[in-house]
Amino acid sequence: MSVFVSMASLQACLMSTPLCASLSLPRLSLAHPVAHLSRPTLRFFSGDHSITMAQSSPMSMPAWVASCARGRMRFRASLKEDTAIDVGSESVAARASPRLMLVSDLDSTMVDHTDKAHASLLRFNNLWAAEYAHNSLLVFSTGRSLEKYTELRRQAPLLTPALCIFSVGTEIRYGVTMEPDQDWENYLNQGWDQAVVLEEVKRLNLRLQDESEIRPHKVSCQIDKKDATEIIDTLSRRLKDRGLDVKIIFSHGLDLDVLPKGAGKGEALAFLLHKMKTEGWAPQETLVCGDSGNDIELFEVDGVHGVIVGGAMEELKHWYEENGKHNNRLHQAKERCAGGIVEALEELSLGPYLSPRDRMGPNGIQLSDTASENGQPKGSGLAQREVVEFNTFFEKWINGEVPNDPETFQRLTSVIAPGSTMVYPWGVEKNLLESVTDAQPKHGLTKDKKFRTWIDCIQEQKLAEGVFMVTWHAWQMSEGAERTGYFATAIFREKEGTPNGVEWLRVHETPRKS
Repeated sequence: MSVFVSMASLQACLMSTPLCASLSLPRLSLAHPVAHLSRPTLRFFSGDHSITMAQSSPMSMPAWVASCARGRMRFRASLKEDTAIDVGSESVAARASPRLMLVSDLDSTMVDHTDKAHASLLRFNNLWAAEYAHNSLLVFSTGRSLEKYTELRRQAPLLTPALCIFSVGTEIRYGVTMEPDQDWENYLNQGWDQAVVLEEVKRLNLRLQDESEIRPHKVSCQIDKKDATEIIDTLSRRLKDRGLDVKIIFSHGLDLDVLPKGAGKGEALAFLLHKMKTEGWAPQETLVCGDSGNDIELFEVDGVHGVIVGGAMEELKHWYEENGKHNNRLHQAKERCAGGIVEALEELSLGPYLSPRDRMGPNGIQLSDTASENGQPKGSGLAQREVVEFNTFFEKWINGEVPNDPETFQRLTSVIAPGSTMVYPWGVEKNLLESVTDAQPKHGLTKDKKFRTWIDCIQEQKLAEGVFMVTWHAWQMSEGAERTGYFATAIFREKEGTPNGVEWLRVHETPRKS
């Protein structure tokens, strides 16, 4: 969330305008090494079990590495385009390696389609913005195409990832512009002929998925679970007879994807990690997250941690029982979707797991789990964390989810510097402390229509000794209302005794389209 969201939200309340929210699109920051992929086998899923067949030839590592080498400079440029880190600065580059690279599937992993309020996703967003966005990397790896992904962003409050792996590992796209990785596309062209695949699929009278899901390197159908084994065997044999080396993946008991043999979520991740490693941007840890058969390859990348979220498909649970049950780097979560991802951060000791939302409740405010023993803030990204915590508190205040007393409200007023100002989206400048104080009598104003905010694309920059600038995209929504969003910028300076060691000097927000 953002102070901007908070202040604008307050004014919206006072002016009786609806509170709402919306999404944002990708901003980049990349850097992570991982490991190499354990050479995957051709995997078919039949019913609740998997059938595996060895690929006829291993992935051509020389060609793969050559593609990385050819695209190295463009890759670095595409990362630099949107990242806050100046990769040309040796002093900055030395600390540019991400603490965590989190690679997650979307449907039924990051997004719980049974949770209309998106409670677990908003909790994850809150944690990521406060504790990870300043030094970690978020990647989405999905079976969806870019078009279907864009649709999902309109439906769910997704954060903006640094990059996306689309269409079951057949497309890699970077940043806000979704620039495709041409080296990956060129690699997948080897030994692939989509026209032949489509011809054989039609000969079997298989039902193709939506046109948007038929991609240059992916042909997708829907079949009955009971017919899966026979269809997979027949299609595989016919394509082999026509000289094609392919990978066939059956998942969710319904979806059949035919890909080039070198494609797949795991192969795409290994390709990316190799590229990143050659640039010297290796992550300290990598966590992969999934719920179905097409996520298995992610768990087979060497050296990664993994979480199988609660409610996972039988095919993935069966794989875990056979292959991962005794692997202490893998966790089978009890909580569903994004809640399971947060659970894994704790269980696998990968970093903070208490979001500001978790730490604020009827009994007041708990310290961050990154605070030192004496309660003082520690680590980097403190101004970013202050933005998230401030706005989380504002949300809980107007929802009536924290105590209504002056001592509790001081969480907001105690961090505002004397003479600080706020510029609203409608062009009005006002004293920031007065704006915050106006919210005090609004405790519980939205308790019947829960008001929710989240912060995206948050970045922090040091302007001078003890002075910081934070920029972010702020979103807000309430039940029965459209989303609205703001671009926000704030200036902070260090101050001892405040929750995050900083105080607010100036805030400026600009409205944005959903």
